[in-house]
Amino acid sequence: MHESSRHRRSHGMAAPHPRLRLALAALLLGGFSAGALGSGVALADDDGTSGSSGPTSGETSQHDSTPDKPKPKPVKTTPGTTTSDETTSDDTTPGKTTSGPAKTTTTTPTETEPDETKPDETKPTETKPDPLRQSNGHATQANTVTPTTPTRTLPKPATPKPTAQTTPQTTAEPSARALQAVAVPTAPDTPAPTPTITPRLDRQLAGLAVDVATVTVSAVHAAATVVAQAVGPSTFLGVPYMLAMSVANAAAAVGRTLVGASPIPPTGRFAVDYGILDGLAFFTPTRPPAGANDPSITVTPEHPLPIILLNGTVGTQGVNWSVGAPVLANAGYKVYTFNYGNVTGDPNFPVQSLGDIRQSGRELAAEVDRVLAETGAPKVILIGHSQGGGILPVYYVNELGGAAKVSQIIGLAPSNHGTDFNGLNGLTSIPILGALFTAVADAIAPALFQQAVGSPFQQEVYGDGDTRPGVLYTTIASVNDEVVTPYTQQALTGPGVTNIVLQDTHPGLVVGHANIFTSPQAMEAMLDALAANPAANPLPYAAVAA
Repeated sequence: MHESSRHRRSHGMAAPHPRLRLALAALLLGGFSAGALGSGVALADDDGTSGSSGPTSGETSQHDSTPDKPKPKPVKTTPGTTTSDETTSDDTTPGKTTSGPAKTTTTTPTETEPDETKPDETKPTETKPDPLRQSNGHATQANTVTPTTPTRTLPKPATPKPTAQTTPQTTAEPSARALQAVAVPTAPDTPAPTPTITPRLDRQLAGLAVDVATVTVSAVHAAATVVAQAVGPSTFLGVPYMLAMSVANAAAAVGRTLVGASPIPPTGRFAVDYGILDGLAFFTPTRPPAGANDPSITVTPEHPLPIILLNGTVGTQGVNWSVGAPVLANAGYKVYTFNYGNVTGDPNFPVQSLGDIRQSGRELAAEVDRVLAETGAPKVILIGHSQGGGILPVYYVNELGGAAKVSQIIGLAPSNHGTDFNGLNGLTSIPILGALFTAVADAIAPALFQQAVGSPFQQEVYGDGDTRPGVLYTTIASVNDEVVTPYTQQALTGPGVTNIVLQDTHPGLVVGHANIFTSPQAMEAMLDALAANPAANPLPYAAVAA
């Protein structure tokens, strides 16, 4: 947490009476104890900014990594020429022109730090983005909101060059729309984009509300559909059937409204019910969703790479991908789904993806090998939600050698750098009860705390960097995510990374963690990410190159 976000406690004058002093001390002690038990719930966003204590227009998101080193001195250059000589004058200011007997030289303006007290002093800095995430510093950088930085000119090295050189410049950070449009496998090292929307608890509560509403209307839709199928259109002149279908259609309309979908469902070979979870799939976890594992669909020259869809924690293939699988199949992709992380011996257990992620990674590795053998494709594309879009596929790529078999990873609300569970992580620090709670959770659902901020497994997966060469990465996040909190933890850092925040291009959209995979905006971003992958769509790119 940055120093600017810490509120300084103001001390009043001493109480004039001993009883008043005792009452004040008791009040402070009680407040401190309640705060310790809450363990940070009020700071669920963990972004270092809240209300009036947020960053001002003059604050920056990054600190000088070497504050004690001497700062380089600005370089004087003659207009129209390039020089590598260092100036030793200390009184040079931006825009100042020095006249000499032979020529006139002008110093190159350099970036001025926003909090500098003397506006005329220059402070050239050179920040080199690291392709690898520096330990747990990723979360600190991602949670800081920064104003767009001006263009700056870096000083030349002191070694003389026989030919003129162009001074490198660092442009302003790219917008989310630009990041969404471009994904280059061999892109230079780029830091994770600074979020433009501050994580806040009220936004997370709004996401929770729409998630609950989506689950509710989905349950109503499923129940009404079952009733309609049971009575049939010929029973009692079809009246019960018409009533049940009216309820189902009304629930579907509400679901589409919640995720901002069109009132008219899209057309295609497979039906797509935006905003509706397949509640019946909860009772049939081994049944794949429509469009997935379909033997009539094969890889094609237009889409030569198969896609494996990975469900999130506690989800199943049918619940998670009742929208995504038909969307991809209608777009011409070969789609596979399967369940993983089953902590029971029953394949029909309705809650999946709770097991040790190391074991789930081995299950994913076996599925990848099976799909490659069946399709003859050189690589696969992994698309997942939560655990399935974050730490699981990254573990497979980083630790199990999956980079040679994976072309692209697309994560919807991915659990990449962990979650603070809206501040509930702090409950584990409560004496006795915290240790007991952690032990029980690890025994029945190891994947839960493996996805917590600061877990040893997080360091195991991301300790040597987020990404691996040759793999494209896309994260699709919502500021309303109430599970992987703060949402900035979902972003990745490294070459070939595209981090998308839906609200950057769809202001006012409210989708949470449990209904983002039913959102047409998320599906659109997913299809755009696939279209930007030349390996997944080779023919359009070949046509452009010709």
